[in-house]
Amino acid sequence: MILDRKLQPSLKPIGDIQIPAIQKTKLDNGIPLTYMNVGSQELVKFQVAIPAGIVYQSQSLLAFFTNKMLKEGSQNHTASEIAQKMDYYGAFFETRITRDYAYFNLFCLNKYLNNILPLVADMLVAPLFSNKEFSVLKEQEKQSFQVRMKKGKNLALKAFNTALFGADHVYGSAANLSSYDALHIDELKDFHQRFYQANSWKIYLSGNVSDEIIGIINHYFGKIEVKGEPNKKPLIELNEVLGKEQIWVEQKGAMQTAIKMGCLSLDKKHEDYAALNLAQTIFGGFFGSRLMQNIREDKGYTYGIHSGIQHLQQASIFAISSEVGKDVASKAHAEILVELKRLRTELVAEEEIELVKNYMTGSLLRSLNGPFALGEMMRNLAEFDLPENYYTILTKKIQEVKAEQIINAADKYLHEDHMITVMSGSELV
Repeated sequence: MILDRKLQPSLKPIGDIQIPAIQKTKLDNGIPLTYMNVGSQELVKFQVAIPAGIVYQSQSLLAFFTNKMLKEGSQNHTASEIAQKMDYYGAFFETRITRDYAYFNLFCLNKYLNNILPLVADMLVAPLFSNKEFSVLKEQEKQSFQVRMKKGKNLALKAFNTALFGADHVYGSAANLSSYDALHIDELKDFHQRFYQANSWKIYLSGNVSDEIIGIINHYFGKIEVKGEPNKKPLIELNEVLGKEQIWVEQKGAMQTAIKMGCLSLDKKHEDYAALNLAQTIFGGFFGSRLMQNIREDKGYTYGIHSGIQHLQQASIFAISSEVGKDVASKAHAEILVELKRLRTELVAEEEIELVKNYMTGSLLRSLNGPFALGEMMRNLAEFDLPENYYTILTKKIQEVKAEQIINAADKYLHEDHMITVMSGSELV
């Protein structure tokens, strides 16, 4: 049989999405361990999630640097010793901070987990917080910040979050250059003492997980002292934005203008989320979206433009992002508004709906490819308190969405008159 490459492969519907079983247990001291035994390689991802993100800090960068300093030495090991030992055993680790959580991620061969975990426990429980290391790290991050703030897309994002939530809001506040100098090592020590206690930890494990692996984890982490009450999540009030707001951020000498538009959106549990998710994907959520076809392919205003929904613990954000030539920024913005209005006033053709539905299902399957991707899904389900079959249910709901529901969702949640617009560039033509 000769393959005719001129013919497009036929589309085939994807059946139920089957996710491997998620298992839960507790260590001897009560720390919850959620795990998934997937993958044939003798390798695991070990993740500690701590509710110690930006929303818990009392001043800018406090949560970020506390998390970052975990890598810079412990009471028993210098930063150099940690790096050398990790390298010797072929392990990799990283720290990560979000608005809501602080993370410590370790990737390690099963046979060396017994050698690495005591080091990880020491880094989490007894970080050194060396003033010398902190000064070097702070200077490095300050320089990196200055470089980032020369980019229009970062300036636009910062102004967008401030406009959406407010400058004093925990989701809207942002660091400035002076924030780096205002921070001192004793404040990091205090933040760690208050929010990094083991009673708030949750451990997630994915890969080739055996009883022996769980036993090793329990040996080193099940003996850590657990005392006091878990971190109490701060309740966040959101101000609903009902009117248009346009903000200009000057960026001298910029050849392009960054555009950031959006509004508050729905959480993953909302009854209209499936219809909204489909609507926004048609609009700008994939390479063949309406925004890409109009503003990139037809008008040639940009190399790329996209939209998406970001989910925080207590807020969800719909956002449109692009960088366009400074001479066409106003025209590009006008076309975005045209596409928003078209989505809520014209029925989407069935052929386009089916195409996007198949894309979304395939994209979900790709995002769950591999043990570590499945581990991220497992953690995501736990943090947002979603059932294990959430993605199966969501996929079915998306497949059932009709054209009328798309119009209703777009009119209700993606109305152009409810969008905040931020542009950052050298001039607006």
